[in-house]
Amino acid sequence: MKKCFVALLVFVLLIFLENISAERLEIQINKIKEDNFKFKIFLYDDENNFLEGNIEYVIENYYSDIIEKGNVDSGKEINFKLPKNPVQGPWKITAKYKNFESNQLFNVGDIEKADIKLEKDYLIIENIGNVPYDRNILIYIGQDHQTARMYLEVGQIKKIRLTAPEGVYTIRVDDGTEENKLTFDNVALTGNVVGLERVVEGNVFKRYPLISLFFGTIIITAIVIFVLKIRKKYIK
Repeated sequence: MKKCFVALLVFVLLIFLENISAERLEIQINKIKEDNFKFKIFLYDDENNFLEGNIEYVIENYYSDIIEKGNVDSGKEINFKLPKNPVQGPWKITAKYKNFESNQLFNVGDIEKADIKLEKDYLIIENIGNVPYDRNILIYIGQDHQTARMYLEVGQIKKIRLTAPEGVYTIRVDDGTEENKLTFDNVALTGNVVGLERVVEGNVFKRYPLISLFFGTIIITAIVIFVLKIRKKYIK
């Protein structure tokens, strides 16, 4: 009977110690680049001693949309890279361990950034930042180089077709950032001369804006003539 009582007492004491041992959570955030953050979550007892433990975390953007969630061990570093076109403003990391919860804000500012890739002879540029992308892109085709002025709204994509006398070339691209100093080897190109051709995707009106203007002028003129005829008829 006495042994059972002692065992029960030890069991209750262990549960009690487990519940009171964790006193606080601390979140440390380190900004590596404009779109890259590293953070650690620490668990401490009431005497400020480091504790082991598995902690839940949630990362929310400015609009409280959940961008990432998971579990991490106390003190372990997590590398968090912002998604495409991240919302500007304060974001929040919330950490939870049993009945304890803590949160920390970090700011997402202006990010001017593009993803540049090559598919066959097409250079594809996508604005993955959160402000307009407005840069000159230096493009080397073999030993020759061309400059493409590129303006992209947030999320916009544009294509450039690379041309050169038929052959295989090394393509180098540089928009002035570390991420986009790119080299593509063994690229097959065709054409009469080394150059860049801007590709406009969409219907014929988008491809040829002068056609849109022409048809728009005809439609407006027809409407004006129709209105004048109706007005003249009623005046008589």
